[in-house]
Amino acid sequence: MIHITSFSNPKFKYLKSLAKAKNRRRDKLFIMEGREELDLAIKTGLTPKTVAFCDTYISEKEVLQIHADSTIEILQLSKPIFDDLAYQCVPNNYIAIFPTWETGFDQLSVEPITVILEGLEKPGNLGAILRTCSAAGVRNIIVAESDIDLFNPNVIRNSRGAVFNTNVVFTTNDRALNFLQTERIECNVTELSSDSVDYRNIANDKRNAFVFGSESKGVSAFWIENASALIKIPMHGELDSLNLSVSVGVVLYSQII
Repeated sequence: MIHITSFSNPKFKYLKSLAKAKNRRRDKLFIMEGREELDLAIKTGLTPKTVAFCDTYISEKEVLQIHADSTIEILQLSKPIFDDLAYQCVPNNYIAIFPTWETGFDQLSVEPITVILEGLEKPGNLGAILRTCSAAGVRNIIVAESDIDLFNPNVIRNSRGAVFNTNVVFTTNDRALNFLQTERIECNVTELSSDSVDYRNIANDKRNAFVFGSESKGVSAFWIENASALIKIPMHGELDSLNLSVSVGVVLYSQII
């Protein structure tokens, strides 16, 4: 076991560097914390490369019971070092480094509902949407024309572990549409327009995809032109929109209830 007490320690600096997407992509590793999320990651079969803990929050004995694999690097951090790295400085929390992964269309099983997110801008929104999709039993999420990294700490944190039980494909609009057409999935596009119908009018007896645009720009003309139907959530107050993750939840739950 390695003990780290200095901010100049190379291993500390490396852990810190994984906050940047370019380093995560280079090494195909990401940093994660949160006891519930870590337990779920382990339950789904992921094995960390490195585990870092502070005995102020969790005992060495418990960490070694959870991670008995001798190939896992164990780091014991001083409280200042751990507190600098961690978002949650609370009892039972520790940090783990896991390998990243990529999901392609060939790994998707055809599901009753697919969510497509175009031009997504905020990592926290993606995390919240993954959490909503997981809760609703929706496994397939396609992120089109976005630079967001699935392993951004804000995605991981806001997903509350949903990254481990959803399938997220990053792709282009053209490839996303080709997937829908190949699998004969209806393309329902959210658009606040006079041609749009109430989202509750979409029957759930077909394979449906629901396309959502970014909060700042909405969906592009590409999806409007290729829509099977344009849908909207009626607004009865002074504001004409909802937070994106809330909109996704409203539409999905209309399909499963």
